[in-house]
Amino acid sequence: MAVEVPMKKLRYYWPVYLLIAIPLIMVCVFSYYPIYNGFVHIFYRWNGDTVEEFIGLGNIIRVLEDSTLLHSFGVVLIFVIANVFKMIVPIIIAVVLHHVISDRMGYLYRVLFVVPMIIPGMVGILIWKYFYEPNNGVLNGLLRSMGFLAPTDSIQWLSDERLILPSLIFMGFPWVGAFGVLIYLAGLQSIPEDVYEAAEVDGAGPFRIFFQIELPLIMTQIRINLVLMTISTLQAWEHIYLFVGISGGPNGVATVPGLRIFRDAFSEGLFGYGCAIGFVIFLVTLALTYINNRFVKVNK
Repeated sequence: MAVEVPMKKLRYYWPVYLLIAIPLIMVCVFSYYPIYNGFVHIFYRWNGDTVEEFIGLGNIIRVLEDSTLLHSFGVVLIFVIANVFKMIVPIIIAVVLHHVISDRMGYLYRVLFVVPMIIPGMVGILIWKYFYEPNNGVLNGLLRSMGFLAPTDSIQWLSDERLILPSLIFMGFPWVGAFGVLIYLAGLQSIPEDVYEAAEVDGAGPFRIFFQIELPLIMTQIRINLVLMTISTLQAWEHIYLFVGISGGPNGVATVPGLRIFRDAFSEGLFGYGCAIGFVIFLVTLALTYINNRFVKVNK
């Protein structure tokens, strides 16, 4: 509970306020100022250096008329929907770990889930890129060994326009995200034992316990992960850049808004237009977050 400090005692508390002020100033300088600067330059034709010409709503109008940008939002919407379904696997794994292992083994499993988080994400992306390599990649090698491909045939997973999006969605299989599993497991472990005992007395089976007790009681964790997943998916572009290049693959089939910002700003020098696209991403993220908080109900 906050306590009001009299002005006469402020001289005794100034070290505390100084400790608070230092990180607050750093957040303002390194986080909020770049956001403010980007918002201002929405209204400028800006190349990030010498050219800075005020053009009013020119960038916004260009964004609204850009059909390729609309396509990129359609692509990222596909990724968001796919990632919603991927969230099912960590929930199932968390429920299984919660019920079938002891406390001692539970600690071991949590450690095993945390260890892969030490590996840099970029390394994981490059491993998956090698997985899809047409000549020596693991996937084509597996298909050849099973007889689905001739020894001299190969599937161009990251060059075929029809296969790029499915390949990007499949990346990370079996989609057991350590962060999600640990969050759901923490929520499940916070459920009182007497709730399970009452359910057993009532004759509830495992599926009834899951859908009527466990799932409603971890909706807070699910909603948080859903918001974080939506934000990260809308902002992600690095793995697409590493997989198919700055063009987004043949005909830009895998281009997402984040990749458009990188391409327009750093390749074509259209930093003002990139800021406008970033502002649109912010509005879309805000809208999806509102929808999530509005329709994903949480039992209090």
